[in-house]
Amino acid sequence: MLTQRLANIVFTILIVIACVWFGMIAQGFEASGLLASSGLPSKFFPQLLLAFTAVCALIVGGLYLFKGQAGNDAGETVFAGFAEARRGLLMMAVAVACYFIWKHYGFIPMAVIIGPLSLMAMGVRSVWQYVIVLALTGLTYVVFTRLLNIQFT
Repeated sequence: MLTQRLANIVFTILIVIACVWFGMIAQGFEASGLLASSGLPSKFFPQLLLAFTAVCALIVGGLYLFKGQAGNDAGETVFAGFAEARRGLLMMAVAVACYFIWKHYGFIPMAVIIGPLSLMAMGVRSVWQYVIVLALTGLTYVVFTRLLNIQFT
């Protein structure tokens, strides 16, 4: 199927593009909450993490571009078969769809559906895993809204 080298070079490019895109979105963040009281702009931490992610992606991409491998994966393929490729592409579609749901409908609807959609994309059939993922979503909501007093919009 797809070689590790080509897949990682393409993935590096996509990660860097995504980091730049989300960095531009973070540029418009307004100072609020804990960060406003510390004197740091709200965009500081997201942009710092995005920059760190982009640098790490560029290092890995550089290894594949110039060395041809990272570690001992020379000549290996990314997906063993069509089923694995389908699950990978479905997970990417879930991530993109959830981003647009978050952008247009808010965090809470996205948070409720990202877990179950991800499990469905990966082919998980255990009801308990769905229950656990939804429970962790609820727990995350409670921790942020009740304990940390951060309201999701």
